[in-house]
Amino acid sequence: AQSISDGRHYTLNRIAGLQSGQKPELGVIDQWRQVQNPNVAHVHEAFITHAFGDNSLVVVHDYKPLAASLVSKIAENQVPASEGFLWSIVLQLTSALSAIHAAGLAVHMLDAATALLSPTNRVYIGSGGLADVLSMQISPSIEVAQQSDLRSIGQILRVLLNRNPENVVAVQGQPPMVMPGLAYSAEFKELFRYLNHHVTPVITVEDILRLAGSRVLAELDAARRETDLLLDNLRLEMANGRLVRLLCKMNFITEREDSAGDSKWSETGDRYLVKLFRDYVFHMVDESSRPVANMAHVVGNLNRLDAGSPEKVMLMSRDEKSCLVVSYSEVKRCIEGAYQELVPSAQAWK
Repeated sequence: AQSISDGRHYTLNRIAGLQSGQKPELGVIDQWRQVQNPNVAHVHEAFITHAFGDNSLVVVHDYKPLAASLVSKIAENQVPASEGFLWSIVLQLTSALSAIHAAGLAVHMLDAATALLSPTNRVYIGSGGLADVLSMQISPSIEVAQQSDLRSIGQILRVLLNRNPENVVAVQGQPPMVMPGLAYSAEFKELFRYLNHHVTPVITVEDILRLAGSRVLAELDAARRETDLLLDNLRLEMANGRLVRLLCKMNFITEREDSAGDSKWSETGDRYLVKLFRDYVFHMVDESSRPVANMAHVVGNLNRLDAGSPEKVMLMSRDEKSCLVVSYSEVKRCIEGAYQELVPSAQAWK
């Protein structure tokens, strides 16, 4: 849903049909709001509404585009089967639970149906606060609940491994057991046993990280690569922003009167050069006088203009009676000079 207050999109987790005597613990949302972790869908607020025709509780989380539950991703065969992916799942969930537990909270309902997976294999806990608001804490203490959260990582691994028959061990007289097959490393098998009570009854984040070993560095490297990619895209957007400022300045200047009402102001001096350049970039025609709409031509020329290139360009009037050969740096100087003429007599756009 899109918020009318800030325009951002959010996920609304709705619990329909609350009983009239049921009073959700909305105050606990303040604690969840303090949890900040890249693998937790941030909790914003919770409220009761009748907008759906009943008494509904709505918990508002961050919207994660194209993310879906692990169960649905498995059903659509969109979950990788590699050991590296499973290590990544474990480490991301461990990071999320570490932040949640440090705030004195527990998820209470973490499984493959509530864990979300994005197309970039980012895992999110998307059910934060739901059990607390509904007072569904099954465990008698927060410590027991947090242990249950950590054991849920092992349960999620079993769901993921169960897709491959090689990971299912049949023992006569007993139900089938899920165990990592021969393709998995000894370190992963040890982690699996640890998360499923085969080593110790108490699970800790520190032990999970110790068992992960160098896989933590691999996960960190992947995060750094993703950061580098985002920074590269940000640089492109910054370049686009510079071009937009140039376009704005050009349009402030062309087809404009001056403060004294002189309609020829934009047709004289340096302003005329700006108009010719605008026509060269946006109003070109071919040999048959048909409009040329070439984005590469527009972007290339604006980039040269922004850089103040010494490269020369030939500008021609619409009646083809005058022709000027100037550099991009000269055109840029004309734009800046004409724009500065406008600033003192008008409120500058920022």
